[in-house]
Amino acid sequence: MTIKTYLWGMIFSTVVSFAAWFLVLQNISPDSAHLGGFLLFYFTLFFALTSLFSLLGFYLRRRIFEDKIEFQQVEIAFRQGMFLAVTFVGLLILQGERRLDIYSAFFFVLFVVVMEFYFLVKR
Repeated sequence: MTIKTYLWGMIFSTVVSFAAWFLVLQNISPDSAHLGGFLLFYFTLFFALTSLFSLLGFYLRRRIFEDKIEFQQVEIAFRQGMFLAVTFVGLLILQGERRLDIYSAFFFVLFVVVMEFYFLVKR
């Protein structure tokens, strides 16, 4: 797969994911939604944010690290985009459950940062 094909696929998945998320926002009421409605909300948001953050991360990495191989930048940008989406959605879930405070947010973000360092060192 070429970089151009990957980027067009990610752009398409970003548009589809955000469209699905907006459909969930429009059609599911949080007052009457059961577990399935909340799962749809969080999963569609996760996929939309993962693809968006991956595209933005790849664009920034390509601008900053022009001399590096693009396939490595794609891999790192996707992983970091997924970690950012996990962080955002995870904090949103904690807030929805009224469990978010400064300590839980700190340890949640610390866990995600440690995971990223693990993957950086593993290479």
